Amino acid sequence: MTTLHKIYISYIVPGSTLLPIGAAVAYYRQIARPLHTLLAYLCIAFVINVMGTVMASYGKNNLPLLHFYTAFELVAVLLYYKHAFADRKLDKVFNTLMVGFPLLCVVNFTFFQSIYTFNTYTRPLEALMIIMASGLYLLRADGSKESVPGRWVASGFLLYFCSALFQFIFSNALHHYASKAVRSALWDVHATLVMIMYIIFFIAIRHARLKR
Repeated sequence: MTTLHKIYISYIVPGSTLLPIGAAVAYYRQIARPLHTLLAYLCIAFVINVMGTVMASYGKNNLPLLHFYTAFELVAVLLYYKHAFADRKLDKVFNTLMVGFPLLCVVNFTFFQSIYTFNTYTRPLEALMIIMASGLYLLRADGSKESVPGRWVASGFLLYFCSALFQFIFSNALHHYASKAVRSALWDVHATLVMIMYIIFFIAIRHARLKR
């Protein structure tokens, strides 16, 4: 791994999380409850990213973090949408998924996929559920200024998870059969998509603040 590549993957992209975090903290009293949930999600994501970077720098396998992060991320994103939709019928669906999916993740790394390999079963499933929730939000959102931040957030989730879905599915196959250069290029693209998602979240928070 070249120095520039390492700086980009290990520091610049994880550090970009601080952009929406800083905006949400600065405008905390001016943003609505769903964005408060998004802030909590981003803060924990930042901590996990830092932990992953530290583990990688010491040559340790950081994939166990991904298994737990996958469960946490779905719960956090669905909690965000639970507040964004404010729909009692959807609440039941979200509540069921927020309990059932973490249990499924535990079953997966206990019986099916080692915690030291990429979770190609639960990670794509998580992506599909977030894609569906985001798509539904965009279908339901009206054209009012109040819905602008939510549309930006949903667009950020859709851009990232739609783009990364097939990489999640075939990650272990790529690890075994693709060349190092191909794998490196794909993860560079993945990292860039993550950073773009964080920038979109920053824009969403700015819109939430400016509309008041």
